[in-house]
Amino acid sequence: MYKYLFYDSISLNKGAGGVLNVSDLLLRRMRMCKGDHIQPISERHPGIYAAAQRLKISRFLLEILLYNYHRLRALVSGETVFSLFPNYFLPFTLFGRHRDSIVVVHDLQYKAYPQYFSRTKRLWLDWCLRRVARSAADVVFISRSSQQDFERYFGRCEHPTVIFNPVDATRSPGPPGPVKPGRAAAIGERYLIASYHYYPHKNFDGTLKLFERMKREGLVDWLDVTGNGAAEVTRMVARMDPAIRSCVRHRGMVSRKELTQLYCGAAAFISLSAFEGFNLSAAEAATLGVPLLLSDIPVHRELFGDYAFFIGNGSTDLGGLSRYLAEHRAKQPAWPLAEACAPGTVARRYLTLKHEAVSLAGAMQ
Repeated sequence: MYKYLFYDSISLNKGAGGVLNVSDLLLRRMRMCKGDHIQPISERHPGIYAAAQRLKISRFLLEILLYNYHRLRALVSGETVFSLFPNYFLPFTLFGRHRDSIVVVHDLQYKAYPQYFSRTKRLWLDWCLRRVARSAADVVFISRSSQQDFERYFGRCEHPTVIFNPVDATRSPGPPGPVKPGRAAAIGERYLIASYHYYPHKNFDGTLKLFERMKREGLVDWLDVTGNGAAEVTRMVARMDPAIRSCVRHRGMVSRKELTQLYCGAAAFISLSAFEGFNLSAAEAATLGVPLLLSDIPVHRELFGDYAFFIGNGSTDLGGLSRYLAEHRAKQPAWPLAEACAPGTVARRYLTLKHEAVSLAGAMQ
């Protein structure tokens, strides 16, 4: 049995968004795996963690203090304890090069869109990721595209690996339960679903333009949007033709059950992002068997190459898009990476990293 400390201190950063959701899911599924002991630091040090929350102490400072405490304790006792850091930061230490650590690098959005990050934040991320590149930690990238972006700026890590994000999406086994009035799509409605928060790189303008063309061609009737950013989307929709803008429905934040129902009833999921490290929403829709209309960027090709319909920068072939939707309805293909992204599979792959490292070290000795 191996012992792991999971640094769930990322939850101290309420703006972590999707990274926090992925971290929580990964922790839950790792703890369900038999044979190893996984403990979050919030549970291992509840008093210290509560004080950090109350005093608004930086998660980085907390991780530095706790990692060095456990590192020194392990050196004295001889006990092996592995540490997992779910979002890019490796604590500063004088005790080795983090061979006992796993760190996850999600994406390099700040390199693609530096204008949305302060100079201080960019310098901080550069420093942190350069340290990751020079460490002996197991560095997990959530896609091959993300790894290539990293290596373009910081070089190749000593122990890199690609493990896709866990995707938790399943159809309800029974009949759908009641939802809030006015929130559910009517049976038989043809709508696109765009389930993500508003950010500039999400390219909502492109989504609205494609929806308008599909609406005028009679391919769909509605565009349903979920997540934060209703005000920004409303301002963009206000510039559209009245007959079109009345067919865009921003549903705000919805429950997981409502979101699953929206996925399953949609004519297609649409995401025309200019940049992604993984695109969890698209993966959720694909896991549920929903057709995907995606921007033609490297990570989308990597993850959904044989499953999605890709929208380039030029004029979209609506005839080809219509044929894709019809063929998808007829064949109902499965997403090839659904099993690789199953939460249990992902959790076991994380645990295997250190099992393999220990086995290799023993063989070399």
